[in-house]
Amino acid sequence: MMEILVFTLNAIVIYFLADWIVNFIETRKGEVLKQRQVVFFVVFLSLALLSFNILRSVLTTAF
Repeated sequence: MMEILVFTLNAIVIYFLADWIVNFIETRKGEVLKQRQVVFFVVFLSLALLSFNILRSVLTTAF
């Protein structure tokens, strides 16, 4: 049960972080990205793979 809560909170944080990163890129570029959804997906997927891998290894050793 604890793992589900941790992974869910992680996914929520990843979503907002990915949105912030895409907004930051757009602000630096000075315009809205043409393929914003694709950029968001790539950023979100990268963060998800990295963080869920880290969490899995941490939770495996902790429990």
